Amino acid sequence: MSQYQTKTQLQQLTEFLLASLSPVIKANNIDAWQERGTLILSGEDKGAGGYEVAKWKHSAVIALEKFPHRKVNPYNLLAMVSAYLLDSDWPRDIYDLADPDIDIDMESKDTTTVLIEVELLDDIELIPDDTGPVQFNGGRYRVSLVPLNIADSIETHVSMAGDA
Repeated sequence: MSQYQTKTQLQQLTEFLLASLSPVIKANNIDAWQERGTLILSGEDKGAGGYEVAKWKHSAVIALEKFPHRKVNPYNLLAMVSAYLLDSDWPRDIYDLADPDIDIDMESKDTTTVLIEVELLDDIELIPDDTGPVQFNGGRYRVSLVPLNIADSIETHVSMAGDA
């Protein structure tokens, strides 16, 4: 049985930053939210009874409060965000997702608030579920990633013209 889709790309990026900046950044000093989004409708059949009904293209904001810019080189933070997005293999170019914008506000001589705004894209996929909350295509579904079935092996037969 497949697992429920429980983490958005924003949650994944936020958790990565929190883990990477620990212990200087605490969980109560980081916040994240989504703004201004567009649903890109799809309806693509993903197999196994599942569908991708849309992609959610949105602007995500991560706020780091009390960032100790004297203890942590701010370029490390910029490198972490960049490296994570590059390593993620998310289709940023295909969907024309803008590069992150960074805004820095001084709190004190030792700390700043850093706002990271980045465009992200989440798949909205459905799998069959008789008690699911989403009615689609004549059935009931729940939001979850469609399981990806990968063949362990493949058998091929080649026939040349004239072979019996």
